[in-house]
Amino acid sequence: MVEMKKEGNIAMEETILQIINDYYEDMEPGQIKLSSRFYEDLDISSMEFFSLVTEIEQEFGIRVSDRDLQKISTVGDVVRMVAEKTGK
Repeated sequence: MVEMKKEGNIAMEETILQIINDYYEDMEPGQIKLSSRFYEDLDISSMEFFSLVTEIEQEFGIRVSDRDLQKISTVGDVVRMVAEKTGK
């Protein structure tokens, strides 16, 4: 069971990174890290950020509240939030 959870987390992380990479076509895969900060490192606009979150909500069938949004500053924060909301 633990192994399945690990595999699920890896697949989820890869999916999230792919979604984010799609927003940054000029970046090479692997340049975006879990520690990458959306506004400081990736220079994402508020509109792009909300669009990105909406796509992640749709992909994983979750709802991200305004309170959740306030807690997100890095790519890793998104991965942890999705893991919590999906139980993976």
